[in-house]
Amino acid sequence: MDSLEGLQKRIKTTQDLRSIVSTMKSLSAVSIIQYDASLKSLLEYGETINAGASVLLRNGVLNAAKPPKVPSDKKRALAVVIGSDTGLVGKINRDVADFARDFLKEKGFDVERARFIGIGRQVIGRLESDGRLLLASYPVSNSIKAVGTTAAAVLIKIDEVLHAEGITHVYLFFNRRRSGTVRPAASLLMPMGEEWLAGLKRRKWKSRRFPTFSMPPAALFSSLVKERLLIELATALTDSLTAEHHTRLMTMQAAEKNIDENLERMNLEYQQKRQESITTELLDVVSGAEALRKKRPNA
Repeated sequence: MDSLEGLQKRIKTTQDLRSIVSTMKSLSAVSIIQYDASLKSLLEYGETINAGASVLLRNGVLNAAKPPKVPSDKKRALAVVIGSDTGLVGKINRDVADFARDFLKEKGFDVERARFIGIGRQVIGRLESDGRLLLASYPVSNSIKAVGTTAAAVLIKIDEVLHAEGITHVYLFFNRRRSGTVRPAASLLMPMGEEWLAGLKRRKWKSRRFPTFSMPPAALFSSLVKERLLIELATALTDSLTAEHHTRLMTMQAAEKNIDENLERMNLEYQQKRQESITTELLDVVSGAEALRKKRPNA
């Protein structure tokens, strides 16, 4: 059983731990607000890109070719799996890695022939332990400004390995927060799907004035597609960061609750021990006084 001094040290250590947990919780809460604002901006910019592409397609000045059908035995996937650099995020790294494996199998890909790019030290370790062939690995961006830099670097790497590795499909796998829950999600990055092209053609222009352009249609469409790819990857990275901080926030809230319960129990135990110590000291004083009184000669 702990002494009063030992119990005091435990209470102090637990209070320090609670302060750390509270700080981490606050940082995650602030980060979520920032990433949510960034997601909103990315979605708005993506809509602008879509609007520009729809102008080209609806004007009839450009006929974007549909992605060619790829035979099943020729299909080969490149999976960009986004996780976290640090821990305290539950099992989101394991979940997204397992989700990528199951998703590729459902789509008819040979997972053993698939290639992977890992973003985040935790998920990279998970992919390596599963025996996945990593073509590249990147740390998770720690700031909103760095998200675009990471996205651009990953796109450059994808362009380098696309034909060298015989890749036919590129998928993004990441965690997404929706309605207070975090779940793995997938997005087809390449080739741009028929649904996207059809949606651009059906898109209605909101103004009576139709925009004009001076660039050659093919070059302009190519630039818009590149921007679209960058936006898709940046959105997946930001979604993953939001999910990471949401999970960490929930973890810290649970830890804070447990710490508070332990502090309450230890403080109660400390008060009881202190009261017992005071009572023991008073009894010793009374006993000593009584002994002295009995030793005195009768007056």
